[in-house]
Amino acid sequence: MDQNRSQHYNYTHETIPYVFHKNGDEFFKYLEKDGLKFIKFWWKHLEENLGTKILSSAEGLTYQLRYAKDKSGMPVSIALITLPKPQTIGEVFYVICLKYSAKKTFLARFFLLRLPTTRIQALQLEGTDDLGNPITGLYELTPRARNIRIRNQDFCSLDEFYTIVLSDLHLERA
Repeated sequence: MDQNRSQHYNYTHETIPYVFHKNGDEFFKYLEKDGLKFIKFWWKHLEENLGTKILSSAEGLTYQLRYAKDKSGMPVSIALITLPKPQTIGEVFYVICLKYSAKKTFLARFFLLRLPTTRIQALQLEGTDDLGNPITGLYELTPRARNIRIRNQDFCSLDEFYTIVLSDLHLERA
């Protein structure tokens, strides 16, 4: 965690990837049980226990659960998290956490491999144009908390973001 970055930045670039990629099944259990309390717990945890110096309001922090199907018809659990409005470059508007069903391929069984079943993508603030409109990009947040830029992405609504990610990852709405 970078204490010189905002609480908002550390939440999306460190906390969510760590908590979600570590155990996606548990992440969804907590969201289904009392999701708002769960996501706000981790937001507050940064302030109280990890010494984040640049605090951010949690106003606007919400989530939605949705479901989709992959190309083979297997279910994909989806958590869409709306973050408070970004104030600095690198902060995020939306995060989508995708939990795929574990596929038991022959090679995976034979070599006792555990294939990745989680992905996170985010719409991240990259700056503003001359009129003050946000310039954004689509990013992947890896299990090792790496922030990988996928491409330019115009600012969009949460539902548009959801549709874009589903299309990019070849998923169908359930």
